Amino acid sequence: MSDEITDEITIVKNEVGIAKPTMKRFAVNVASLFSVQIANFLLPLLTVPYVVRIIGPEKLGLLNFSQAYVTYFSLLINYGFDMAAVRSIAANRDDKEATNRIFSQVMAGKTLLWVLSTVIFVIVSLSNPEFKQHLFLHVCTYLVCIGTVLSPFWLYQAMEDLGRVALFNLAVKLIFSLSVLLLIRQASDYFYQNLAISVSQILVSVGALYVAMRRFNIRFRWPTFPELRTRFREDRTLFFSSVTITIYASSNIFILGLMSLPYNVGIYAAGTRLEGMAESFVGLALNQAFFPIVAQAFGQGREQGLRMVRNTFFPLFILMSIVAVGLWLVGPFVLTLLYGAKFQDASTILRIVCVLPLIIGLSNLLGLHTMLNLRMDRAFFMVTAVGSVVGLALNWLLVRRYAHVGAAYALVLTELYITLAMYGYLRWKGINVVKLSHLREAIAFTKNRVQTLRNR
Repeated sequence: MSDEITDEITIVKNEVGIAKPTMKRFAVNVASLFSVQIANFLLPLLTVPYVVRIIGPEKLGLLNFSQAYVTYFSLLINYGFDMAAVRSIAANRDDKEATNRIFSQVMAGKTLLWVLSTVIFVIVSLSNPEFKQHLFLHVCTYLVCIGTVLSPFWLYQAMEDLGRVALFNLAVKLIFSLSVLLLIRQASDYFYQNLAISVSQILVSVGALYVAMRRFNIRFRWPTFPELRTRFREDRTLFFSSVTITIYASSNIFILGLMSLPYNVGIYAAGTRLEGMAESFVGLALNQAFFPIVAQAFGQGREQGLRMVRNTFFPLFILMSIVAVGLWLVGPFVLTLLYGAKFQDASTILRIVCVLPLIIGLSNLLGLHTMLNLRMDRAFFMVTAVGSVVGLALNWLLVRRYAHVGAAYALVLTELYITLAMYGYLRWKGINVVKLSHLREAIAFTKNRVQTLRNR
């Protein structure tokens, strides 16, 4: 081992020793989220086989199309507030006045945008014959936007109190699972699934908001117009970035529903659902636990933040690669077990999208954790904006010819472009988060975190 590498590892060990409370928070957060993710992963194993065998691929397609439709309204309500607020509060967590101000601005901004989105939802849903045909289903789905307004999970994330986030997410899954098992008895009851999602999200968000305000001593006051205008102006880049991300990541089902049959939407949703479950099982806990710590590291200095990102790359790459290979090998068997023989065509979709946990994991590391913490918001927006154009073009070309298979290829190719573009931009700026010389440093860093977790 060279002296340079030895010095680097020594620096890391010293930083770990100094930041021992941070490491403990990280370990506890990951352990809490990972353990509850196991329950979140197991619950669908109970409900999915029951529901899909009753409603079938076509009704499943309608449910997912409605969710894709309402996603755009949830996007408008969020406005990028959550990401910006986590970044701001995590970097200045001890400033109670700033925390109260940001909380009030975010909640007030979401409320105003919910009023606007409701007006737009009513106009679009009543004026379009296809949407009007399934208006009751769309209303049941749209109720989740109330939960979007009230949800304080971004505040827990900023405060690194992710154990409670995991428990609240588990509560949502439990209420939803019990509801669908009790309410869905025949194919015509399919709308209860989206209604159960909305009601469970609202109930848990109300409880989580009450607990958050008491736990963090938050006081809400309606912000002044100049304060709201400043908040909207400062977060607009993240909002437009979120729009572009949604266009290339979530519009596949919406476009497929407009250009194809509900059956194809159901097959596509089944194939991508299993990939999404696997991705969230290992990725959500790491992302939610990791982002505020990275934001705090960048708040201490550019090099501290970059060191944190570099030390995470290789463990993340290995973990997500294992997940991708596992999906390709055993995914089709699990898919048949969950969805039944009617969804056999979904195996093709699953094997196409099985690489997404790896691609999206690296994309989050490069984009969310690196570019945004370096305040490269505009560059992040430009990359995702071009990605949305690429995604729409690929969907338009491939869905028309290959239906749900084309939508799967369009999703993978678009996500791959986004990841490569982010990596290329960082390299152009002289920032290299992928370097073999950092491998030993990453190993030392990971061993320290594993040891902390064991001690805890």
